[in-house]
Amino acid sequence: MITLKKIIPAGLLFSGLILITTQSQADCSVNSSGNVSIGKVPSITLAENGVQSSQFSAGLSCSGFSLAALNTTYLKYRVDQMPINYINSVTGERLTVNYLDTNSNPINVGQERDMSSFTIINFFTGPNGALPFYAKINSGQAVSPGIYRAETPFKVKWYYSVPAIAVAGIGFYFSSPGFNRGFLGLGFDWGSGSDSSLNLSIEVLPDCRIATNDVNFGTAAFADAFTPVKTSRGIRCSVKTPYKVSLNDGLYPQNGNQRAMKSETGNNYMSYEIYKNSTTERWGRNNEQWLSDVATTNPGIYDAKTQQGYAFTTKILDTNSLSLPAGKYSDTVTVQVEF
Repeated sequence: MITLKKIIPAGLLFSGLILITTQSQADCSVNSSGNVSIGKVPSITLAENGVQSSQFSAGLSCSGFSLAALNTTYLKYRVDQMPINYINSVTGERLTVNYLDTNSNPINVGQERDMSSFTIINFFTGPNGALPFYAKINSGQAVSPGIYRAETPFKVKWYYSVPAIAVAGIGFYFSSPGFNRGFLGLGFDWGSGSDSSLNLSIEVLPDCRIATNDVNFGTAAFADAFTPVKTSRGIRCSVKTPYKVSLNDGLYPQNGNQRAMKSETGNNYMSYEIYKNSTTERWGRNNEQWLSDVATTNPGIYDAKTQQGYAFTTKILDTNSLSLPAGKYSDTVTVQVEF
């Protein structure tokens, strides 16, 4: 009986240690050098709204963050070099970028910030267990699409000690060089830390804003009595970005690409067309596209602010049957912008 009592607790203790081990694995690494993308942003969105918070890896990653109990995660950083300007190597344009740390604090060069915590909060919430920093880009920066690269590397010194398998200060830790937790407040040392050097970039995407009006022919007794409607649509796109505008054939094309409106009840169709300006040149796709450098108004002005105007005429064709039943006819045409 005495032997049995000793064996059972030993077995339970062994099982408990295995449980802690399988749930509390951590592995930390510092990216000493590498290319990191801050992300992608549409150019007009950037100009009008800026980027409030774009996450990127700050160079320190810990996968399988520990759930070990009663332990402090020691974490401190110092940014030694921080690029402000990002350059498009093709156009020479610049973007200005600011930064926030994991706790949304502004980052200052040379300032050490201690983020140590006596909790099981997981700091490493970025991709692949990375500790995230955040890029902030103020609005009002109208630039052309392309890749913008930081002028200099983003350099961070990391000091850390992350519990791997530990209870109440006893166990294993992943730590930066020279780190010493000490004991009862004695011998604590942050050590020499680990250096991370990151080449940052951001991609600005082509972007457009389209303003258009519905076309309403009104009411007439017969299809050939409708008056053509003249109106326009406005489009503005990215800086230094020419574009082409296409219209599809609508929802109910007849005999190939002939546009038609469908009756609200039944399957009756009224043929119509859309022409550029006041001409008989069809506005459609492929070789019927409309180039931005020959827009009706402001052709070839690409500053993300000035709108090109495209005047067009919508006409119900004389080829429609005079016996079309009375009712409401409608269609939807899609506008597509290509760069």
